[in-house]
Amino acid sequence: MVRGLYTAASGALVAQSMVDNVANNLANVNTTGFKQTLLQIESAPTLDIYRIQTDPGKVAGKALPGVPTAQYVGRLGTGSWIYDTPTSYRQGALQSTGNPLDLAISGTQNAFFAVATPNGVRYTRNGEFVKDAQGVLRTQDGNAVLSTQGQPITLQDQGDVQIATDGTVSQNGQRVAQLEITAFGSLANLRPEGANNYAVTGNAAPGPALGASVQQGYLEKSNANVIRSMVDLITAERWFDANEKSVKTQDDATQQAIMQVAKSQ
Repeated sequence: MVRGLYTAASGALVAQSMVDNVANNLANVNTTGFKQTLLQIESAPTLDIYRIQTDPGKVAGKALPGVPTAQYVGRLGTGSWIYDTPTSYRQGALQSTGNPLDLAISGTQNAFFAVATPNGVRYTRNGEFVKDAQGVLRTQDGNAVLSTQGQPITLQDQGDVQIATDGTVSQNGQRVAQLEITAFGSLANLRPEGANNYAVTGNAAPGPALGASVQQGYLEKSNANVIRSMVDLITAERWFDANEKSVKTQDDATQQAIMQVAKSQ
């Protein structure tokens, strides 16, 4: 029965983690360029259960030593746990804003804008950019947007800004710079850092963003699905309740067994 308590408790903990994960996705459903996280759950290792006993000697009427036996009963599950929380990089819908500094990447889900942060170069799908007092193109958090030369992009005070699908930035008909658009062969080696920024870990295989198209005047919406998230919340709640009832039932059974054993002595 003690094993059953731990098994049910592990299921409740997984359900709680599922609620936390879905809640984070829902909280960012209106965050530009947000990529939802998923929850990968796997079964904990199973145990082989044997019935251990000592059988009496085979010769009747004689006090022979008992024969130990271990009869196989079956396999016992030990619950579940979180295997991983990968990010879904599926492209979100594009929303027209008409703002010339709003940019979105379409055509591929593995391409990102490069920005300079206090912790080094990071990557983002959030193209909601602004121009500061010095004309530097920045993110909403104040990080400078980088060009293919690895330098911040600086615009003039006046003049229309045109950004081509290949990321070329022009102002008043003059070429200013080209946006650094980086694609990664292994998205599993990107680590979310918050504020829609991703850091490179391991061999992410950065390279040219073939097939990527920069859309001026558009923003990429969050790829979190509200309806699916609400269904997942209901599922997690029922899952937690079922495991909670299982814990209570086994706890009551254990209490009854202890009381009966105590009375029989």
